[in-house]
Amino acid sequence: MQIDGSDKVVRDFRKRILVDANSPILAFKANRDRYRQKKYAGMAYFGSVNSEDALTWNVFRSLQKAHCLEVVKDWLEIDIGRPTAMLIWCLALELTDDDAKLQFQLGDLLRNTDGIIPGQIGEPDVVIQGTDGIAIIECKLGERNKALTHLWEGGSVERIKRRLTRYEQEAPEPLKSILKSIIESNKIETDIKPIYQLVRMAYYVISLGQAYGLQPALVSVGNECNRHTEIRGMGKCANELWDTFRDLLGSVQLHCTNTTWQALLPIMESKGVNCLYQYLTGHPCLKCPSE
Repeated sequence: MQIDGSDKVVRDFRKRILVDANSPILAFKANRDRYRQKKYAGMAYFGSVNSEDALTWNVFRSLQKAHCLEVVKDWLEIDIGRPTAMLIWCLALELTDDDAKLQFQLGDLLRNTDGIIPGQIGEPDVVIQGTDGIAIIECKLGERNKALTHLWEGGSVERIKRRLTRYEQEAPEPLKSILKSIIESNKIETDIKPIYQLVRMAYYVISLGQAYGLQPALVSVGNECNRHTEIRGMGKCANELWDTFRDLLGSVQLHCTNTTWQALLPIMESKGVNCLYQYLTGHPCLKCPSE
């Protein structure tokens, strides 16, 4: 499958989907996550040529259906053992006992932290549980050679502070002390707001690791074509913001990896997963200018 970039957004979002295009999960998300502005009003974000959600589904669902989820060990540089369950946007795509348990466990965690505060609950992009570890994977795409318009920033300082306070109540040490220090500082606007979503996901995956007795990992998957481009209003690129987050963690026991979609290509080629390999090599947003 090749992505046709001639139309920025297509009405039939299924044209952007590589596998299981008629999944009710996609249909539900397409109805919820849609454009409001006049030109594309009513169209699903999935229909965009640079939809990171479509890319996320296409990659991880394809790996799962091809029984190749074990490649995440090399691609994402995480040692979680044999993958036993996977969620995309908090939802199980397979209804095994492990998938169903993880789906409830994560949902229960979100409902009892962010869920008690008014407003929509933002969900992790991908969660993969293995025999030895558990990982949350944050996925970004954007356009090639253009700064991302949104990354890991949070909402208002007041809302961020309320959520951090809730996390601090439940977090283990040393994350608990770090969150407390953040809350008491006057630097949420400058230091935490640009990386707030990473802080959230760190709390979630550490909590899941505790619940399952597994080693936690947090992974950022981005686009090699734009992760070095400075983001307007932040004065830093994606890689620099990731480093800021890593520095914030200090001695917290959390494995962190910052990688790209492009890093999956040689693995897919060697594994012979041709459909996914062709999709990624032909994706207009993943072709860096030098290619």
